Amino acid sequence: MSAASVTVVIVSRGLDALLREALQRLRSALSYAGAAPDSQILVVDNASPVPYRIEDFPHPDTELIRLDRHHGFAAANNIASREIPNEYYLLLNNDVLLVEDALAHLFSILQTDPRVGICGTRLLFPDGSVQHAGVVFGGGDTGPYHQHRRRHSGLVPRLDQDFQAVTGACMLVRRIVWDDLNGLCEDFGFGLEDIDFCLRARQLGWRVRCSNASESIHFESMTEGRTSLDIPARRLFMARWKGRYSIDG
Repeated sequence: MSAASVTVVIVSRGLDALLREALQRLRSALSYAGAAPDSQILVVDNASPVPYRIEDFPHPDTELIRLDRHHGFAAANNIASREIPNEYYLLLNNDVLLVEDALAHLFSILQTDPRVGICGTRLLFPDGSVQHAGVVFGGGDTGPYHQHRRRHSGLVPRLDQDFQAVTGACMLVRRIVWDDLNGLCEDFGFGLEDIDFCLRARQLGWRVRCSNASESIHFESMTEGRTSLDIPARRLFMARWKGRYSIDG
């Protein structure tokens, strides 16, 4: 299997200590996966109250993009992706701590199955319960939600599985898919732009898969004010997609 060239985009606002830990875990996972030497990490400082400095990231594989005005998650990722195009894009939250073999499984899935355009991974809360193991859709106004959320991980099957969507907290995407969709839809401020992206990819014939072979940690919604931004995003999502996805949850 050939070495994968990947551009990792981490949009971050504050949370300096958590970001440093996330970067350390990320580098271990990239090394374990045998990522190509031209792989790059882009930290997007999304208008942090105390701006990041390039001196905070002394590794040659890491570049800093400073946004002086606060951007939505979609816009920030789209800006970064244009800086260093690569064979794959990895969207990674600053509150996700990858286990060493997590990315190896994601790369393996995309490299062995050309039909899969997007791959997510199993994520746990620090207490060992499931944060993400794939996204399913309920009827009526329920819409998308994380399957098995808050169930103990030991009770949830470990098989890789196709879904209609996976979370953008840790999402590996083929560049051809990203380019064909013009990245994430910037109409979404924060929230559900990842689900919208997956559904649009499936409309083009791409498959979306979740790897359950490893378990990384996701603290979830650590950035201040993040949760309240979900409300208008969900309203927009349901206006666009209600009735256009399969009810599987």
